[in-house]
Amino acid sequence: MARHVQGSGRSASSGSSQAGNGTAAADWNSIMQPESRSAGPRSARNGGGRRGHRPAKKRHTVRNVVITILLILVVLAAVGGFLGLKFYKQALQVRDHETQAVQAVASLSDLSGLKDTKTLNNAIAQAQTHTKAAKEIANGSLWKVASAVPVYGDDVKTVRGMTDVMDAMVSQALPSLSDNVSTLMNANLSAGDSQLNLKPLQDVRSSFGKTNQLIQQQKQTLDALPQPHVGMVKTAYEQSRTQFDTVAEKIDQIDNSLQFLPRFLGAEGNRNYLLMAQTTSESRSSGGLVGSLGSMSTSNGKIAMGNFHPNTEFNLKGVLTDEETNVFSELEVTTDPRNAPVLPNFPHVAEILNKTWQASPYAGQVDGVIAVDPVFIQQMVKINGSVKLPDGRVLTGDNTAEFMLNTIYKEIPEEQQNAYFEYIVSTAISQMFANMNTSKLMQVANSMGDLASNRHLYMYSFHEDEAKNFQGAGLAKGTPSSEENPELGVYVTEMKTSKMTWYIHRKTTITRQSCNADGSQTYHVRVTFTNTVPTSDVKAEYEYIVGKNDHYGPMGTAHDAMLFYAPKGGSISNITTNADEKPSQTSIDGETAWLSKTNISPGSTVSYEFDVTTSTKAKTDLKLDQTPMGWMDPGVTYDTAACAISKQ
Repeated sequence: MARHVQGSGRSASSGSSQAGNGTAAADWNSIMQPESRSAGPRSARNGGGRRGHRPAKKRHTVRNVVITILLILVVLAAVGGFLGLKFYKQALQVRDHETQAVQAVASLSDLSGLKDTKTLNNAIAQAQTHTKAAKEIANGSLWKVASAVPVYGDDVKTVRGMTDVMDAMVSQALPSLSDNVSTLMNANLSAGDSQLNLKPLQDVRSSFGKTNQLIQQQKQTLDALPQPHVGMVKTAYEQSRTQFDTVAEKIDQIDNSLQFLPRFLGAEGNRNYLLMAQTTSESRSSGGLVGSLGSMSTSNGKIAMGNFHPNTEFNLKGVLTDEETNVFSELEVTTDPRNAPVLPNFPHVAEILNKTWQASPYAGQVDGVIAVDPVFIQQMVKINGSVKLPDGRVLTGDNTAEFMLNTIYKEIPEEQQNAYFEYIVSTAISQMFANMNTSKLMQVANSMGDLASNRHLYMYSFHEDEAKNFQGAGLAKGTPSSEENPELGVYVTEMKTSKMTWYIHRKTTITRQSCNADGSQTYHVRVTFTNTVPTSDVKAEYEYIVGKNDHYGPMGTAHDAMLFYAPKGGSISNITTNADEKPSQTSIDGETAWLSKTNISPGSTVSYEFDVTTSTKAKTDLKLDQTPMGWMDPGVTYDTAACAISKQ
């Protein structure tokens, strides 16, 4: 098959080399014209009578087939490559130019290792030469004529549009981005003593906002191109849009972060934040059991860690609604502040924790809430360096999460565990801002996006003018709220007193089934929960980890409450499961969700399968939003091959 396409490309390329001038374009037009009607009577033109008519029809058929093949050759040869834009066809020159442009900028994907801006600017200049040449070819006379062809002309228009987007990215967006990077690289980001110099961040806010605007405009241009008809072009176009969406989303998140970060760090006055450390080995919908609650203050870039306080000093009484407590009636959600994250909407969790704090002896001004888990801490240790504990053991970028989620409960006496947690969290966050430079800043920024999207990190401000930036940066996730960018919510709470979530491995497969006439899409979803607890851990001395022998089951049995949220404006249907309790609809915080509770015994797997239909306004593929696990891999597989979404 590949050889056939390449052969077609050579044939089309050969033809196009002869068609580069006005005469050739006219010849192409003559091919596309209907048969001349200026000749004499049809019987004469056809050779007379019925005997002459059949061969003419045959010639018409042959002519139409030839035209169709020629059209397909024109389109098949033009398939894209940077962010999906790789071009074959008139000439393979377009492909070659775009490939060389991609190669020029490929090394820039990780700017954290960049030593100076000269390398960056040289790469951009090389890419500009090639994208300009590709754009000129794609805007040549042959391409303009081919764009006017019914049906398949849309494919040519799309390819031409893709070259325009590529050229705009390289000639406008990347130089602007380079200027921002240069500003940061030439500045001293560290003010010493764990203090961050905020002025360079403030200096690039406006220009980075303009860069983001350029990229978002090109995203809209790409999305507005005609839907291709030929499979290869359609595939390339969809790939380019998917990849461009990822880039645009990342840049938008960074832009949102730059807009709020200086103020968040005290550039315009001192700030005070609650700091919540979550233990995701005992899962709660938006994260995990609150291990401890502390404070952190910022003043002009200087971060000061306050004290952490045990849960016994706080009380949730009167804070949660009856609706919220009914869903999780088996837990002490009405009094124990550690259970506040049973709710999947983090902005609401932040409000609850603030009310709890204000009812405690530590009441005072709170500007926002920061929540982290051991996976976040591990990523910061990986970037900023290992943490040596008082007992001599060393935590690294590979073993920190497991120590905090499992090993500590096996090897450290219970009365010492809180002190260990507080020391690890305080040290990791302090190191995060110490000796800041551009490379470190970019590594932290790159990590924060993934950590926040997978709910290992939350940052929320109670200042209304900043809250939208936190949401835009993906730092304060709630339940599914966008019809255009649909999400399926799967939120898990461990109802049994244990640390069993460490052993529960969750896998999700999301397969698109159809793109419906009304603009919605239907997906089939399978979610599995497998209990991997080893026999060696199921023993009395580890009762704190694997739980007691109780009404839920023997040691090593997890008892989980699952909440399934349909995409905004969409639905969940056709649910099947081997769980103990079949899902039923429930209401929580004014939203409808499906609730199921089940035991998961050692070595067993509980599965849920169902169909999800998005809103008719959906413009992107369905994504999963879920309770975080004790590692970065979210365990999700997407298959969207069945059809492509029309985003227009």
